[in-house]
This record gives sequence, C-alpha cells and structure tokens, in this order.
Amino acid sequence: MVGVFYLIIVIYNLYGFVDSAENCPTICTCLGNYVDCSQKNLPLVPLNIPNWTSQLNLNSNRIRILKKDALEHLTKLSELKLNKNKINVIAKEVFDNQKRLKNLELNHNHIKDIEALTFKNLEQLTSLRLKRNKISQLKDGAFFGLKKIKSLMLDYNFIQIISKTWLYDLDNLKELTISNNIINHIENDAWEFCKGLTELDLSFNRIKAIKKDSFNNLYILEKLNLNNNNISFIEEEAFEQVPNLKVLQLSHNKLSWTIEDGNGVYRNLINLDRLSLASNDVKDINANAFFGLKNIVFLDLNNNNITSIQKNAFSDVLLLQELRINTSSLLCDCNLEWFKGWLEESKHLKESSFEIRTECIYPEPFRGLPLKKVPEGNFTCDELPKPRLKEEPDVEIMALKGENISLSCKAMSSSSDPMVFTWKKNNVEIINGIIEIVSNTVDKNTETTSTLTIPRVQHLDAGKYQCVVSNKFGRTYSQKSTISVLIFPTFVKIPHNVTVSAGATAKLECSASGEPSPEIAWQKDGGNDFPAARERRMHVMTTDDVFFIVNAKPNDMGIYSCMAHNPAGTIVANATLVIEEMPSFVKPMENKETAAGESVVLKCMASGAPKPTIQWLKDGVPIRATDRYFLTAEDQLMIIIDTIPSDAGTYQCRLNNSLGVKVGYSELHIKPSLMSSSDMVGIVIITVVCCVVVTSVIWVIIIIYQTRKRINFNKTNSNQPDHGVIEFPDKNPPHFGDNASEHSSCKDSGVEESAKRSSDDLLPEGDFALIIEESNGEKVNPSRTASLSYVAADGNTCHTPLLLKDTPSSSYTRSTNHDRCKDETTPEISVCTEEDESQRCQ
Repeated sequence: MVGVFYLIIVIYNLYGFVDSAENCPTICTCLGNYVDCSQKNLPLVPLNIPNWTSQLNLNSNRIRILKKDALEHLTKLSELKLNKNKINVIAKEVFDNQKRLKNLELNHNHIKDIEALTFKNLEQLTSLRLKRNKISQLKDGAFFGLKKIKSLMLDYNFIQIISKTWLYDLDNLKELTISNNIINHIENDAWEFCKGLTELDLSFNRIKAIKKDSFNNLYILEKLNLNNNNISFIEEEAFEQVPNLKVLQLSHNKLSWTIEDGNGVYRNLINLDRLSLASNDVKDINANAFFGLKNIVFLDLNNNNITSIQKNAFSDVLLLQELRINTSSLLCDCNLEWFKGWLEESKHLKESSFEIRTECIYPEPFRGLPLKKVPEGNFTCDELPKPRLKEEPDVEIMALKGENISLSCKAMSSSSDPMVFTWKKNNVEIINGIIEIVSNTVDKNTETTSTLTIPRVQHLDAGKYQCVVSNKFGRTYSQKSTISVLIFPTFVKIPHNVTVSAGATAKLECSASGEPSPEIAWQKDGGNDFPAARERRMHVMTTDDVFFIVNAKPNDMGIYSCMAHNPAGTIVANATLVIEEMPSFVKPMENKETAAGESVVLKCMASGAPKPTIQWLKDGVPIRATDRYFLTAEDQLMIIIDTIPSDAGTYQCRLNNSLGVKVGYSELHIKPSLMSSSDMVGIVIITVVCCVVVTSVIWVIIIIYQTRKRINFNKTNSNQPDHGVIEFPDKNPPHFGDNASEHSSCKDSGVEESAKRSSDDLLPEGDFALIIEESNGEKVNPSRTASLSYVAADGNTCHTPLLLKDTPSSSYTRSTNHDRCKDETTPEISVCTEEDESQRCQ
C-alpha cells in the first residue's frame, strides 16, 4: 500500500516536471515552480513566464523599467529576485497582483527614489532588500502596506535623514540596516512607527551626535551598530530609551571623552553585554567609565593607544569575560601598579597576546616591556610627565550679548614633549577658535597656558566649554564651564492705563523678551498687597501674558508695575488702573429732631469713583456756611448750632461725579424751648443776687451774736478774781503756727464755749464789701468768683479777708498770724473758709 502511494507521488512530480519543461520560456531554466532567467541580458521581464511560477530569478540582466503589467499574471510568486539590473523606475501598480510575495530583492540597481504606496499590496512580504542603489529620497508612505515586513535592507544608498514619514506602517519590522549611507540626522520621533525593532545597523554613516531623543521609542532594541561614523557627542540620557540593548558597537568614532572624562554616558545600559569602543583614540580610562555596566561580558578597547588606567576602572564589570586591549604606550608609574595585580587575579579573562597586549612607554628603563614583567616595587611617581592642570575655567560664566569672553587653562608637565591644548564645546572640538598659547619652563617643568577668546558673544556661543590637554603620556580634562549668553530684557507688550466701571473686568497685558526668557512679576503701588488676590478675583495667564482682575472694585485702583527679570537685569513698566463707580451713600441719611437752641449734626457719608462732590440744600436751596452752619469731613457732615425753628425743613445731600448724580434726604424737626435765653439769664442773675443777700444776712447775724457774747463775757469777768485772767507782760499777744494755733476759731472745733479763746475772735467794727469777679478770657464758659472783705474805718488800719475763694485768680492773699497788725489795740478777725480740714485760718 505504501509502495502504491509513493508511486503516485513520483508520477505526479514527473508530470509536473514535464509540464514545467513544456511551458518554460526557451531562454530560461525551470525546475518545478522555480524559474531562473538570470544572466540572460534581458532588457525586460519576459511575458511568457508561466503563471504557476512561485520563485523567479531575474538577476544580472539589463532591465531598466518595471512596467505595471510586467508581473500582472504572476499571482503565485513568493520570491522575486531582480538584483544587478539597471532598474531606475518602479511603477506603482507593478506589484498589485503579488499578494503572496514574501521575499523581494532589488539590490544593485539604479533606483533613486521610491514613490509612496509602491509596495502597498505586498501584504505577505517579510523581506525587502534595496541595497546598493542610488536612493536619496524616500517619499512619505514609501513602505506603506508592508504589514508583515520583518527585514528591510537599505545599505549602500544615499539616504541622509531618518524620518518617520517614510517609516510609516512598519510596525512589525524587526531588522533595519541602513549602513553605508550618508545619514547625518535622525529626527526626534523617527522611530514612532518602528517600535518593534530589535536590530538596527547605522554603521558607516555621517552621524556626528547622538541626542537624547535619537532612539526614542526603541524600547525593545537589542543590537545597535554605530561603527565608523563621526560621532563625537553623546547627550546625557541618550541611551535611556533603549534599556533592553544588549550589543552596542561604537568603534571608529571620536568618543574618547566618554571613557576618559567618565561622565557615565553608558550608565543606563543595564542589560548590555557587549560593548565595542575600538579605535576611538582613548588615552585614559576613567574610574567611572563603565559605571552601571554590570552585565558586560565582552569589552573591546583595541587600537586606542591607552596610556593610563585609573584604579578600579573595571570594578563595575564583574561579569567581564573577554577584554581586548592592545597598547604599547602605558605610563607604568605608581598609578598603574593596581592594574597589573588585577590582570593577574582575573583568570577568567582570555589570555592571548591579541586580546590583552600591554607594554610600557615610561619610565625609560621599562620602554617596550610588557606590564606583567615590570618588577614589583618599581612602580614609582618620581616624575609626572602626564599633563596636570593648575588653572581651569570658571564653572559658570554669564555674559551679556556682544561682550568679549576669555577662558583660560594652565597645565604643567615634567616631560619635554609638547602639550597640545584642545577646546571643546558640548564635547565637540572647536576648530576655528581664537586660541592663544603661552609656554615657559619652571623648575625643569613645562608650564603652558591656553586662552580661548570668544569675541562679541552671541546666543549660539552658549554651551559647555572644556579644556583638554594631552601629550604622548596622557590626556587631562578640565572642569566644564557653562557659558550663558544673556540678553537684557525688552518689553514686547507694555501695559497701558486702564479705566473700567466697578464690577467689570480689568485686563493688563505685559510680556518681554530676553535671554534667558525673563520672568514676569506684578506689583501694586510698589508692594505685593493685592486686594483682588486676597478676594480671589485676580488671575494671571502665563500663556498669553495677560493679568486679569474680575469684578473690579474701587480698592483695586492704583499703579500696577510689570517687572521683567532675568540674570541680565530688570525692567519695569507702570500702568494706572482707574475704577469708576456711581455715587452712592455708605449709610442712608437719617431724619433728625432737636430742641431749639441745641446743636445738630446731619450726616451724608458718600462713596464713588471719581470722588463725588457734595452739595447741601435746604428745601431745594443751596446752603452756604455761616456762623451757625458748619461743613466738615469733606462736606460729609453739616453742623447747625443754636438751632431756631426756621432751621426745620428738608435737607438734601447731592452727590455728583462723571458717572451720575445721587440725592439723599434728611428731615430736621425743631422742638420749641420752654423758656427763652433772655429769661434764663434773668433767672440766673436773680438767683445769684438772692444767694449773696442771704449770705450777707447770715454773716450779720453771726457778727451780732459774737459781739453780744463778748460784751457779756467781759461783764462776767469784771466780777471775778484776777487770777483767772491771762496776762501778756510785753503787751504783745503770743504767736502760733499757721496750722496749729489753739487760738484759732475753726469749724472743726465745733460751737462749744472755750475759756482758751484768743482775743483774735473779737470782731472789729466796720463795713464789709462783696467782691464779684467774672473771668472770660479764652474760656468757653465765663466763671464768677465771690469774696467778702472787711473794710476798716481807719485807712491806716490793716484788714483781713473774711470770705475768699482759694483760686489762683483771686486778687486777695490768705492772712496768717505773721501778718497780724502791730497795733495791739486793734485785733484781727479771721473766718475759716471751706478748704481742706488740715489747713486752718489765721
């Protein structure tokens, strides 16, 4: 049974071969579904190729044009080879019927450009090769429709720019090779439609810099070939977008600084296992050169003429298995002794003179000697031939646009080999800079100073500058000096004076230009107190340079200052905001009622902007200030004194400004007084006179009483013995103190009879006068003072005030015992006043 089945298959195949032989073009060779028409010098695609053909080879012919009907009947094609022809034009419709085509080769032709939608119907195509053509332009959508493409090869063409426009619709692309082109620019979003790439070959191009977004979106890229470019600059975080990268080839570039300066360019490549940096003119390996590369197993540093390796430079590459270094320029001093020990301990490294070849160039006795053969203890640092810096540029320099800038760098070396200074900007060597070199010898050491001058600095001169000094013993890097080119701020939009009504929105515009871009800040009346901000009515729009105040109020009025500031300086522009408001009353006017003769105050508390004028009217007639009508508080208060019935009426307060008029009303009612002022004065006078008369009568009674009492006392004493009489031999009465005399008659002694009474209690005969003093002066209310004084009959006899008011204005002085008359026959009389009880009358 099996034999029969096998026989059927053999017969079927023989029939196929016979059939293909019968239908095969005479100029071609056929084998099954494979048709070989290569090297036949064909100018066109033969029209008699069988429609059953699945594989067609048309290599090495003279075909120039692929017409749209050339392959029309070959619907079963899965592979088509058109290499080494002279094709320069591909018609858009030529592949419309090749829906089964998987492999298409168009290498070594004269194709210059590929139009959009050329391959739109090749839905099953997985491989497209366009090597060694003259393609310089790929139109937008050139590869649109290649939904299943896996490999695209464009090597050896003239492509200059990688753009997402011609890479559109290549979502499933895995391998892209564009080596040996003239690519010098990669757009930031070039790989937006190629996120599935795992292998990318950009070797042998003209790429000078790898920027931060050069490989954006290539998250799963595993292999990146950048060999043989002109790369001298790699931006920080440039490899952050390719965290899955495993193979990175950077040989034959200008990336010595990435290893020598040790700035951690490769630190984000945590999955990298193979790194090639051969032929990059690396002289020194910095201790941090391979920081973060924990998974490296292969490291190629061949052809770099390395002179020194800092201690622990390979401490991060713990998994390193193969290290390639070939150098004959090692500086075998004390700084390299560690490396010899590290090589001896690293048994896992392949030992081969090709992979690791290290020879000394210094000191002279060890020239040409392999590092491993340098005797222990002979690694000394007696001399320092490698350049070392004594002066470096400042870390930060700010200059106004148009100024001249100078950067200075001084280095010293013990070697006579001349030091070469190189200035870099953003890690790219400055070619045509103005550089001055001054060299001299100090204590057998060569000291050289290099000065870089940047005249009339412009914005394009901003960047990071660095001085690099080298000789045959090594290279030294200065710190980077950041130059910022400042442009003094200038206003693009200046705020203007604004007048708005209360409740409206006020808008102020202000913007400025400068370098760096100025910051805009606002002030009100020279300070930061914004009533609108406290009430959340203020809005600053940073995008369109507008300052808003909504629901404007009078307290928002003022001078607003727009300040534009950057490190170069500050400029200020002022604008006045005026808020207009209709006149209004802060408090409604009130009706008043008062008695005639009293004072009254009418209030008209006003607000508005501009400040309203105030006019008072009574019954529609304007009021003028008089001796009874006073206006104060900016006419907001009207005072009427000594009111009379005719003052009653309707008072109007009229507020007026440019926006309108507002009128308030207040009714004043005057109540009639119970008596007139003249009547009141008469009553007061009568009252005073009555008081004076009554007082005089009382004093007269007192005097008469005392006189009678004295007479009775004298009569009684005339009948008594002499021993009851107090005698004064010198005819002078005894003197006592003003406040402690027992002979004084004071109120606190009561009215009881005393045998010790002095002869001063006797009242002389004579008249008494009532003195009334009225003082007006500058006082508001006049005052009156009343005094009762004794008037002696004889003008030579002294007298004493009987009734005094102890005030500074009194014209009479208080009498004391020291003021007594010398005439013993005329005793003095004193009457106590109503003063402090501790003070006594004399």
